[in-house]
Amino acid sequence: MKRILTTLLLALPLIAAAQSPIPTDPTSPPWAQRKSGPPLAIHQGTGTPTTPTPAGLYVAMGDSITFGYGANPNCQAFPTHPVDPAQFCPEGRSYATLVALALRNKGIAGQFMNLGISGAHVERILSDELPYLPAEATLITLYIGTNDSRAVRNTKTTIKETVAQFEKNYDVLLASIHKQAPHAKIVLINFPNEQYLAESYHFAPEALPRFNATSQILDKFIDDHYPTYPVVDTICNPSSYDKALLYNETVHPNEEGSAILAKAVLDIILAANPAAPPTTCKWFNANSLPSQN
Repeated sequence: MKRILTTLLLALPLIAAAQSPIPTDPTSPPWAQRKSGPPLAIHQGTGTPTTPTPAGLYVAMGDSITFGYGANPNCQAFPTHPVDPAQFCPEGRSYATLVALALRNKGIAGQFMNLGISGAHVERILSDELPYLPAEATLITLYIGTNDSRAVRNTKTTIKETVAQFEKNYDVLLASIHKQAPHAKIVLINFPNEQYLAESYHFAPEALPRFNATSQILDKFIDDHYPTYPVVDTICNPSSYDKALLYNETVHPNEEGSAILAKAVLDIILAANPAAPPTTCKWFNANSLPSQN
């Protein structure tokens, strides 16, 4: 697996939680917020890019996986404006940073914004990420759903209610992104099945079938946006469930896992005709969806 990370990094120069309001302090973006204590320090850029910055702005939207929890140890927070990924935290190893560096070296997008917030669900993207989305964005990836599916941990919340809320907010979010960044290409990323993630041992066994059902239904909803939107598949990707590729056996890809995910995202972005996400795999069968009770 380390060879995959090494290959991707060497190829870059060649392929060229709970909802909270937006902080009123403009120097303290939502990505820097913690439940207690002072905000995280925003990482400052170091070094000088060796090549001119190409046109184009890539914006990554999502939760902690997009933010880079566990894979961006030196990038504790990102600014609320575009940055050159070759100058701002180029040592970051989250999938979004790796994609940004590859897009820069490919000449597709020289500017990068990481809007990911740990613990985010669709509603928080609407409230805390969307307001910072620049109109000039040319490429957007949207990776969300893991935290939304966890609403069913509360047995008083039905799968049907969770699904209805997610589908409504997801479509509102897509419409809002189009309105705010009308020229951007949008790439969707589905999310792994909660039941089979390494982190599932933290949850009561009786919750796992509910996670399984919710993950399947929400992922089917995301996948059904293809071909209008290219979809990066994680639910049928074995690396999504490999403990060796996850940070401390959580849902978060470590450096090697992030490299694999970054390659999958890049393959879809660069494909002339992106393939449809699979409808069946070991963990997911879209032709036999579970009950929404």
